[in-house]
Amino acid sequence: MKKRYVLLFACSLLLSGCGANSEKEIKPTPSTKQTIEQNNEIDLKKISTKLEVTEANGLVTMKYSLRNSDDIPANFTFPSSQIIDFTIKNDKGEVVYQSSKDMSYAQALTNIEVPNESAKVWEEQVNFPDNSIPYGNYEVTANFVATAVNDKKLNGEITALTQPLSYHKLTTINENGSKVVISGENGHYEIKGTYLSEQDEIFYSVEDGHNNLIDETILPVKIKSGSVNLLDFSLDIPKESLPNNGVVTLIIYEKNQDDQVTKSINVALQQFE
Repeated sequence: MKKRYVLLFACSLLLSGCGANSEKEIKPTPSTKQTIEQNNEIDLKKISTKLEVTEANGLVTMKYSLRNSDDIPANFTFPSSQIIDFTIKNDKGEVVYQSSKDMSYAQALTNIEVPNESAKVWEEQVNFPDNSIPYGNYEVTANFVATAVNDKKLNGEITALTQPLSYHKLTTINENGSKVVISGENGHYEIKGTYLSEQDEIFYSVEDGHNNLIDETILPVKIKSGSVNLLDFSLDIPKESLPNNGVVTLIIYEKNQDDQVTKSINVALQQFE
């Protein structure tokens, strides 16, 4: 009888032990594929972009740069060989140029790798005169058209960039070694160049032949080296002050101790008629 109880007790211990083992939680370990995917995921906050737009003699250069500050490479996928879609609109919002419409691209999947801690730059140029694009103010937008990075879909995380562009006829005045370059119209004008003078103070004013549009003001000199004064500033005149007929003229001049003008150059900013 004692043997039977001992046997039953041993069986019950064995069964309870099996039950405990069957109830023990088994934690799954991540698969190799999951680990690779986690290690390959880019932190999009570490992707930065920049747009630079310059214009010289009607040739507009658009530079788009993308920097990958993550510690792994970024492999971008594109639906075609196009990387950046540049769009240029005039001040009425009308598209005057767009890469995707004015350029040809191979219609095949394209992969571009940007190594970790490095950047890539893409550049595109548009010749405004060749494309019959008139003088005026424009807006340039650059859209990075990748659809995925490291096999993960992009949903607008890399946003488009926009920069203003001013394209105006240049007027150059060369006089007594000074060179002044003017661009702009309708009240906004950019002044660049050099003015030769030993004076510490140089002045300017703007008139239309009848009225002073800007009274006497000290000429803003960006850099002075000896007698060379580097100019780089802008003028803004309210449109209601501009004449219907006449020439808006910038006058740069010097004065002596008796407040008499000793030297001056006249620069025509714009002819109104």
